[in-house]
Amino acid sequence: MSEIANRRVYYLAAVAMVAIVLISAIAMIRPSAIQTTGQSPAPKTIQVTGVGTVTAPPDQAVLVLAVQTQADSATQAAGDNAVTMTQVIAALTGLGVDKNSIETVSYTLSPVYENNPNQSMPSKIVGYSAVNTIQVTLQDFGLVGKVIDAAVSAGANVVQGITFTFSAATLATLQKQALGQAIQDAEGQARTTATGLGVNLVGPISVTPGYNFQPNYERFSASAQSTPIQPGTLEVSATVQVTYEFA
Repeated sequence: MSEIANRRVYYLAAVAMVAIVLISAIAMIRPSAIQTTGQSPAPKTIQVTGVGTVTAPPDQAVLVLAVQTQADSATQAAGDNAVTMTQVIAALTGLGVDKNSIETVSYTLSPVYENNPNQSMPSKIVGYSAVNTIQVTLQDFGLVGKVIDAAVSAGANVVQGITFTFSAATLATLQKQALGQAIQDAEGQARTTATGLGVNLVGPISVTPGYNFQPNYERFSASAQSTPIQPGTLEVSATVQVTYEFA
């Protein structure tokens, strides 16, 4: 075979090899292109925020009372405080308050320093102060004023205040009611929006709820006079952010 013929054979073989490689590459790429074109389009959505509010009278009152004593020594301050707080607790249980409703929330015993205008000199300890703070939880609001007056008469000299609130069970019930209203509000908004746009709602695809509740806190000062109590009403609100799909 001549040299020219050999070159033609080699040339045809090279062309055939290139063709095979190209066909294999196209075969590998083609399935990926088919998968990409088969993906579902992103859903079209409407996002709304619904609000619901429920009003109800509180069913729980929380009082915060304290006995503060001061003496020359830490032992004396702590001892005097213990005697007075025992008297306060006895006065409360004498009114019918359950002992389990009385809880110590803090106790401090600290030195008292003289008022030294000369900052370069170390302050001198002139005594010790003991503060015992209790929390009293009541369901009978008729006892609230009586408890404050009895505690002050027995020696409590700090009345931090009273918080009107809901028990855990009541709060959970009210939150469910408020959430139900919020969901209805959100659905109404979504349907109104869809009607205005001339589209049809398919259904919710995401829901994010939230709650808000603020107890009513009132501050009192220790007084020997009868203490009137008016709890009023409290609000529990819920919000819900809902994303609806439409077609």
